[in-house]
This record gives sequence, structure tokens and C-alpha cells, in this order.
Amino acid sequence: MSPTETPLEKSKSSDAPQSIMEKQPAQGLGTDVGANVLTGTVANFDMDGETSKRVLRKIDLYLLPILMVTYLIQYAWLTTIFYLGYIASEFPCNYLFQKFNIARMCGITIILWGIVLLCMTAANDFASLMATRFFLGALEAGVSPCFVLMTAMFYRRSEQPFRTAIWFSINGMAQIVGGLAGYAIGFIKADLPAWKFPFVIFGSLTIAWGFFFIFTTPSNPTTAKWLTAKEKEVAVLRLAENRTGIDNREWKWYQVREALCDPQFYLLNIFMIAKNIPNGAVSAFGPLILNGFGFSKFESTLLGMPSGACQIVALWIGGYLSGRFANIRHFLMIGGVLIAILGSSLIYALPESNMIGRLLGYYLLVGYSVAFVQGLSLTQANVAGRTKKSVFTSTVFVSYCIGNLIGPQLFLDNEAPLYKTGFIGIIICFAIQVVVIAIMYLLLWRENRRRDRLAAEEGSDVGATEDLAEGLTDLTDRENKKFRYAL
Repeated sequence: MSPTETPLEKSKSSDAPQSIMEKQPAQGLGTDVGANVLTGTVANFDMDGETSKRVLRKIDLYLLPILMVTYLIQYAWLTTIFYLGYIASEFPCNYLFQKFNIARMCGITIILWGIVLLCMTAANDFASLMATRFFLGALEAGVSPCFVLMTAMFYRRSEQPFRTAIWFSINGMAQIVGGLAGYAIGFIKADLPAWKFPFVIFGSLTIAWGFFFIFTTPSNPTTAKWLTAKEKEVAVLRLAENRTGIDNREWKWYQVREALCDPQFYLLNIFMIAKNIPNGAVSAFGPLILNGFGFSKFESTLLGMPSGACQIVALWIGGYLSGRFANIRHFLMIGGVLIAILGSSLIYALPESNMIGRLLGYYLLVGYSVAFVQGLSLTQANVAGRTKKSVFTSTVFVSYCIGNLIGPQLFLDNEAPLYKTGFIGIIICFAIQVVVIAIMYLLLWRENRRRDRLAAEEGSDVGATEDLAEGLTDLTDRENKKFRYAL
């Protein structure tokens, strides 16, 4: 094999690269890890060819199950102190994820998280219970943002929404499993109080899984032991078209400043706060809402489980459609919010005697989950520059916490079981989301059009897949004029 010939060129598959350009200077590639596995800059690589599809299937087979199981064992106990811990550690966690191996850091977080769950069994007074919940929130702050970043490091922009929907939909599965587990644990006869069993069971499983995560999960395609050298190169070539790079260990303060001056930053965070106010309310008062429909406590537990199934179906459909059809993410977000508005309106407006209609409204609330996951996918796809993406990801999850802190305050005890004020507040938040999403779409659409006009005037070949050098730099979306925002 000649010095300029890549393993890919040597491949006999029909979609292997057919020509090789001269290797770009190291300084042109920056310090992105993806550049390290390329033996040359490859032209005419078929992003949708059989080789690319085979590597994608392999990544799905090895990576997605790990992310899904980890999310399943994430047994969250949602209180104010939990979210305060989440907020306090969000920025430090994302900083460490960039400076060190993200998968190893996440694995350590999972182990510590399991240890805190076990410590919950020793919490016999208010102070100790609040302390353990604070640290539980602080450690969970590292998991979801890590998954958002890792999904962006392994998948093309068109593939990210569906994969994010798959691992996030495990929230719905956890709702089903949690309901069944809680019901089954109630029948355990032992000296240990029944409420401690979930912590013992899930804490032990979490610690064991954390060690498994450390030794099996790669931080990006270049470190995946289950990919061959050729497959790593294919994986990197697939990601070059994202124009977001793959990973970069250098923290760049100018990218922090750019993030804080980007209108996307504020629109996404306003959206996340408005979205998670309803989420916090429903998460905290879901059983009470169902009780208010006239169902018993046992019936409410069982009837809450289909909501998890509805969430799974909604997320998978939304994720598939956004990957299958270009530039519909914002419309899917608005559609999900409108479905949630319908659901909350049914609960608010229907008479108490209409139990079935109000229950249907409760199940329709899961529409806002579609908007949330699509919002995460916009963070993955529309923010380039590793430090800038870390800042966006951190603040998006801080806004997630703020919304969840505010939400339960809308449900007033003296309004039980109808909680009229709460549902008025939820509907208002949904309306705000629709407005913010529409503004964000128009802003990004206008910027794409502006860049298209400039490219046409300059006669540049926008988005050429052979331009790997630029696709694997740590340029931000503002710096890279060939970058186009996903709509």
C-alpha cells in the first residue's frame, strides 16, 4: 500500500473512496481527534453507501444498548434539592467531560451515583435524606449531557434525532418498570423497610453497570475497540459532513463568549424552561392528577404506566420522521407541543365526570417530550465548536432544572384535585414554546439563506464531502461559513 493510500481505498466494496487527495497539513486539521485516524483526505466517499451503513449498524449494535440500559437504571427522585445539586454540578461536569475521556468520566459518575443510591438506605432523618438527594442530583447532571455529546460524536446530523429519541425514550420504559417494581416490592416481607429496597436493588445494579460502562464504552469512534482501523476511518468520514468536529480537549474561552452572544443560546434556554415547567408539574403531581380523575391509588399507579408507553411511541415516531425528512424538526416540535396543549385543555375543561376524556388528555401530554428531544437534537446539530457545544449543553440542562423547580409550584394544595391554576400555567408555557420555536426556525432559515447567497456569489462548492479538513476542525458554526443549520 502506498504512503498516500488509505485502508478504505484498498477495500473492494463498491462505495469505497475512489480517489485520494494529498494529506492536509496537521495545523489545518486542528486538534480534533477524528483527524488522527485518517491516513489521507478522501474524496468521493459515499456517505449512504453499503460500507457507511455497515459501520452505522455496528455503532448502533454496540453503543445504543449501553446508553439505553444506563438510562433505564437512572432511578431519579425528583425534589427541589435534587435539582439544586443538578444545577451546581452541571458546568463542572461538562468542563471535565471535555478535558478528560468523556466515557470514563461518565462511568465513574455512574458508579458514584450507585453508591449514593445505596447511601439513601441509611438516610433516616430529613438532613441526611436531603444531603443524599443533593449528591444524587449532582451526579445525574453528568449522565444526560454526556449522552447528548456522545450521540453527536458518533452519528451524522440526520441520524442524531432518532438515536437520541431511542435512548431518551427509556424514560418511558423506566416509568413502566418503576411502576411494576414499586408494586412488586410492596409484597416483600423483610426486616428492611419496603421503601429502602429500590435503593438497594438499583444502587447495586448501577455500581456494577458503571464498571461495565467504563471498560466497554468508547468516548468517540476513534477509540472504539469493536471498530477495525478501516471502520474507524469510515466512521470519521461519515461525521466530517456534520462540520462540528468530533472531539477536542482544549477549552476555548472565545467560544464561551460566542455562545453567550448567540441568539440560539437564549431561544433554546427559554424553550427549555418553558418546556420543563409542565414536566416538573406532571412528574411531581402525576399520581395526584390521576387520583383527581376519580381513580384509586392502585388504579392511578397502573394507569400511569401507559403514559410511559405513549412517550416511547411518540419519541420514536418523531425521531424517525426528523431523520427521514429534512428540515422538519421545528415543525415536529410545534406539533408535539400542540398535542400537549390539546391534552392539557381536555384535563382543564372537561367535567370531573368525564374520567376517560380527562385520562386521554393526560396521555396526550407526552407530546411535549417530542419537542424536548428535538430540542436536544438541535443542540447536537446546530452548535459547532467543542467548547461552545459544552456551554450550550450545560445551560440547556440548567434550564431543564429551573423549569422542573418552578413547575410543582403552580399546583396549589387548596385547588386539589382539579388544580386549575396549574393547568392554566401549563397551557401558557406550551404557548410560549410555540412562539419561541417559530422565532428560532425563522432566524436559522434566514441565516441559511444568507449563507447560500454568499456562497453563490463566491462560487464555492457548499457542503462538499471531500472537504474533510474543514469538517474536522474545531471551528464554530459562526466561524465556518459552509455550516448550515438543521431546520
